[in-house]
Amino acid sequence: MRKFLTAVVVWPIALVTFAGPASANGGPRTQVFGVRFQGLVAEATWTTCPSLRIGAICTDTTVMAFDATTTEWTGAGPPIRSRGPVLRTLTFVYRVVGGEFGTVPVAEWFGRTETAAVSGTPRLTRSTAGGTVPISVCTVSDPDAGVDCPPRLSVDLTWSGTGPLTRVSTHTVDHGGSQTRMTWLRGRERVATVTGRVGGTDLGTLQDSGLARVDQGETVVQHPVD
Repeated sequence: MRKFLTAVVVWPIALVTFAGPASANGGPRTQVFGVRFQGLVAEATWTTCPSLRIGAICTDTTVMAFDATTTEWTGAGPPIRSRGPVLRTLTFVYRVVGGEFGTVPVAEWFGRTETAAVSGTPRLTRSTAGGTVPISVCTVSDPDAGVDCPPRLSVDLTWSGTGPLTRVSTHTVDHGGSQTRMTWLRGRERVATVTGRVGGTDLGTLQDSGLARVDQGETVVQHPVD
């Protein structure tokens, strides 16, 4: 699983401006957020642009379902700790411009709920997640694109393990279309297929999905906002 568990994102989102030269000179600002976690995690990511084309407006959607202990943080803010089912959705809409910047943000919205049903088998052969996720963070960077944030997303997904159950101890860095994600992971994982729905729109192509029982995990996400 090339990117499994590289899209875990903290709640709530807040803006953090890097202290480096780019920010000091009025360059791009970056959101930085992260989470530590231990327990069951089911993940799936879709994109409407499996191949980037200049001028295209693309949407990346990630669902993370936890039955785990998590500690979340944003910048220097206080950590948020939770135990038990948590369901998160993350949607990034961006325009492909090529050149130095690659992509520019159009809109993004994030949701989280602890009122969710999340379960999985001990050997990661199957997992389910369902619930209504309120969208509480919405940013529209390009109003002329005609993209609006939904008030909520209904999630009903089932993962079925397809690959071997493997023990992992990894550090990965992924430079996606709109984020850089760094993950440290120790535990067991299995590649999975996923069926169901997230909201009422076409999610596009499934990029990655999987199941894990994590002994120790941490992810940090950096996302430019300008």
